[in-house]
Order: sequence, then structure tokens, then C-alpha cells
Amino acid sequence: MKNALIGTATAAMLALTPFTPATAEISDLEIIFVKADQDGDFALDLGEVLVIGIAHFKQSDADKNGKLDKEEAGEHAAHPEFSDNDSNKDGALTIDEAIAEKIADFKAADKDGDGTLTMDEVKKHYDAK
Repeated sequence: MKNALIGTATAAMLALTPFTPATAEISDLEIIFVKADQDGDFALDLGEVLVIGIAHFKQSDADKNGKLDKEEAGEHAAHPEFSDNDSNKDGALTIDEAIAEKIADFKAADKDGDGTLTMDEVKKHYDAK
């Protein structure tokens, strides 16, 4: 009986709700966040950030020489952060330089200092850049 009442109530609500297609825009940042959130807790710890960062580095390193030159970095090479993170000033980023950048970004974005990043913290950090 209880299931019949729930089913009837649900059907009535659906019948009274005007049909309008739902629209939602999901940003690239949100997609990356969801992919990085391996434990599904809606927060990123440093390990999750590093895993996705290292995977992106390896994918971008077309010649597999362990460095991202400006061509491989694409539009990111024009960002001042690229040259700032190039600690040895050779015009390319090594995996160590990329990891150091991810750690620094993580610490800067973790405004409440709890060791995790929420989507809100990530958005605020990238909006400020």
C-alpha cells in the first residue's frame, strides 16, 4: 500500500510539473574536478590533484622527453605562470617543475587550510588568475 501511495504521489507531481528541458552548462574545470575526485567525496586532496596533473603532463609530452616545451604546452605557454614555474629557465617544464607548481597552486587555493579543495575553492582560485 505504501509503495502504491508513493507511486501515485510521484505520478501526480510529474503530471503537474510543466515539461521544460533542463539545461546545464558544465565547465571544463568542473569536468576535470569530477575526474580528479577519485574517492567521490566532492573534494580534492593533494594526491588527487597530483595524479591528474601528472597524467596531463604525460599526455601533453608528445615527444616523451620528460619536458613540456612551449609548443607542447600550447596556449598555457603564453601564461606568465609557465615561465615562472620554469625554475631552471630552459624554456620547458620538467615533471618536477610541474609538480612543484601543482603543490603551490593547491596550497594557494586551499583557503580554509583543511587539506582539501572544494569546487568553490577551485573556481575562486582560477577566477583570480
